[in-house]
Amino acid sequence: MQTSGKSIVYESGDISVIEESPMEITDALVLVGFPTIGLVGSIVANHVIRQLKLRRIGYFSSKYFAPTAVVIDGVPNPPVRIYAGEHLCGPGKKCQQVVVITSEFTPPPEMIDPLADAIIHWSSKNNVSMMVTLEGFNSETENDTKPEVIAVGSTLDARHLLKEFDVQQMSEGMVGGVSGVLLHKGSVEKMNIISLLAEAPSNYPAARSAARTIEVLDKMLPLIKLDPKPLYSRATEIETAIKESLNKATPKAELGPGGNSPAYL
Repeated sequence: MQTSGKSIVYESGDISVIEESPMEITDALVLVGFPTIGLVGSIVANHVIRQLKLRRIGYFSSKYFAPTAVVIDGVPNPPVRIYAGEHLCGPGKKCQQVVVITSEFTPPPEMIDPLADAIIHWSSKNNVSMMVTLEGFNSETENDTKPEVIAVGSTLDARHLLKEFDVQQMSEGMVGGVSGVLLHKGSVEKMNIISLLAEAPSNYPAARSAARTIEVLDKMLPLIKLDPKPLYSRATEIETAIKESLNKATPKAELGPGGNSPAYL
């Protein structure tokens, strides 16, 4: 279906996927970053978008999403967006593009399953070879050491890839939100999905945790140079600025599942 020069490529009663600037996608890597604990997903997603100079090619639309526009570099954007660019990115040069699906707002619980279905449908339609979701997991303590990053793979191939790159795998536990639903659906559909979970404090944006996630991604994607240094160098500045903003905010909100606080970009 066409609307105003755009193409609706998926539509259910709850959500639509609209392509604004379609590109040919071949065995792409898709990164999915939504704001959960420490806003790790949103921070990493936006760092990758800027470093790789990805362009917006589409968005997800739903009446249940936050009624807002996200202004980036003076341009208003939909809450849930799709960015892409041509990059050789994976082992064996199989991956031809990097795609990022991201938002600064946590989808309401009733929309997580329909959103995951839409992401799976769009990715399958475009023959995506691998999906990586970006998450935080709660840390009880604050320290200056590198945060731990663990991972879960939806398929045997995904778990073998994690082992190959020496990424610690979760043996027991739970993964919630969009990442958890995508992992489950990926397991059922035999779709290669990896969730990277970085240790992070729940009550403020964790730039160090995001930087640590970038380091792991960089190791998994040897043909792309993802530099975590800007996040490390500005970590204290970013975290201090946002802590101050949160202290001044009324009412105060926890940054994690269930919160609708925008990420600091």
